[in-house]
Amino acid sequence: MKRTTRRQFAKTAMISAAGAWIAPSVPIWANSATAAISPPLSTFPYSSVQLLDGPFRTQFEQNHQLFLHLDEDGLLKPFRQREGMPAPGPKLGGWYDNATDFNPENNFHGFIPGHSFGQYLSGLARAYAITGSKPTQAKVHRLVRGFAETVEPSGKFYVDYRLPGYTFDKTCCGLIDAHEFANDPIALEVLKRATDAVVPHLPEKALSRAEQEARPHKDISYTWDETYTLPENLFLAYQRSGDKRYFDLGKRFIYHEYYDALAENRNALPGKHAYSHVNTLSSAMQAYLMLGDEKYLRAAANGLRMVQEQSYATGGWGPNEAFVEPDKGLLAASLGSTHASFETPCGAYGHFKITRYLLRVTEDSRYGDSMERVLYNTIAGAKPILPDGTSFYYSDYNEHDAKKVYYKDKWPCCSGTFPQQTADYGISSYYPGQGGIYVNLFLPSKLTWTQNGSHCSLTQTTQYPKLNTTELRFQLRRPENFTVHLRVPAWADAKTRISVNGKRAEGDATPGKFFAVTRTWKNGDRLEFEMGMPWRLEAVDAQNPDWVALLHGPLSLFGTAELPARVTRAQLLAARPSPADSDDFVVTADAGKLTFRPFARIADEPYRLYQRVSG
Repeated sequence: MKRTTRRQFAKTAMISAAGAWIAPSVPIWANSATAAISPPLSTFPYSSVQLLDGPFRTQFEQNHQLFLHLDEDGLLKPFRQREGMPAPGPKLGGWYDNATDFNPENNFHGFIPGHSFGQYLSGLARAYAITGSKPTQAKVHRLVRGFAETVEPSGKFYVDYRLPGYTFDKTCCGLIDAHEFANDPIALEVLKRATDAVVPHLPEKALSRAEQEARPHKDISYTWDETYTLPENLFLAYQRSGDKRYFDLGKRFIYHEYYDALAENRNALPGKHAYSHVNTLSSAMQAYLMLGDEKYLRAAANGLRMVQEQSYATGGWGPNEAFVEPDKGLLAASLGSTHASFETPCGAYGHFKITRYLLRVTEDSRYGDSMERVLYNTIAGAKPILPDGTSFYYSDYNEHDAKKVYYKDKWPCCSGTFPQQTADYGISSYYPGQGGIYVNLFLPSKLTWTQNGSHCSLTQTTQYPKLNTTELRFQLRRPENFTVHLRVPAWADAKTRISVNGKRAEGDATPGKFFAVTRTWKNGDRLEFEMGMPWRLEAVDAQNPDWVALLHGPLSLFGTAELPARVTRAQLLAARPSPADSDDFVVTADAGKLTFRPFARIADEPYRLYQRVSG
């Protein structure tokens, strides 16, 4: 039997799939599988939400442009090298290179060759869906074709590869997103071949790190694979392709031991790798949606609650990339022992995913509160990725000399999640539900959708959270009756007001709930939302009540420059906007005037999140 070469496969698949795309008798997505559970809320298409001028649009555009112009041969180089193919182009460096000098003790060069390729592909596909940029779509298609040429059934790429499940998870995500959001004609066929290549290199089930350590391994890094995160993208691959193989693989890698404990409300977090064990909660949600077993919903909800119970005031979690034992004051202890307080782009991406799933299923606005806290206090302040792959990784909450710094190695994991996260800001802001829409995040943005068969749009104008107001203005071709659900943050106080066209809306705006405004909306109608933003203090943990962060509305505020050893609670709670800079706040203490600012406003100056208080 004649063996098909990689290049022949890529060419044949591209031609046949492209023909099916151009003139299909049945749409290519017609075989997509349906889930067992249909949540009451869904997500809008990426193209339905456009961010307007502001810091989050800037973040998205920076990431889009960076990856749009990244060298394609450089991106494909590790795959070509490991397959013994000609590999022109530059070495990208850092984690991404195919190299032999990696040492888990002190040198992460060549740690996981090509690891985030799928995430870069996913970020570009989502960016195309948002912008309609043809150069972006063309780059996605070229990268898929180039990657296809490196894929062969034996999986040579994965021979003596440290983390096959980890990297394939990202490859799977990139290919299904290239198909779904960038209309790539061969992506699903390439995924089939890529799955053939990796399966012989995967274990029989999801393995914890302890289970991997108990098996023979070349060095400790070979025990760090994350097969327990695979089900989310495998189940999504099944839904988008209809190929039951992905459904079966998704079931195979369900993390039963972890989910069973969480479903029974047993805290299985301490000591576990933080980001991947939050990320796998999204796999639990996909297991719930696909299999209909509420055990997985309980596991996800309980797991996130346990994460929140050991989170910093910023919403960040996982000092040194691990969860701590509860009720021992260990979160406070981390303030003096590490500068690696929160794995920011990865952690924010995982946090947004799980809160988005749970919000859609439960309609509980507090998941939106949790998303918002992480948004403004962690990822909003991330330094941009530099063209050479220098990336922001950890938020630092150390009590002595915290600063924002770049990570020492180029192209780490956070370089992959950052472009995905910034592309997801829009779909995290609004959700369609039965009879209306849900407004979850208060970002300058425009939403376009169809309601009762009629084209509708709203423009949200806001400087939130610098100001405590936002306005939604509707553009409708004809009057339409529907409900707008506004998230009222759990921290909001009695000064919160909701008005339509200047007239107070009927009903109480209950903190921690969505407020429903049902009416026949007309073109030009305005929905105005004013949130009462109280000042409050939040202790780092129950064992250290005098070690507190200052919060205002959704913002955790960081003290900057020279800070005294102690302040009083009353002094912190008397903070006021700075007359010199409206983004800063001033606390008048015994030592003089202290400047506090949001994380997004921190540049290179030292800062401190938690203050010791008396009184």
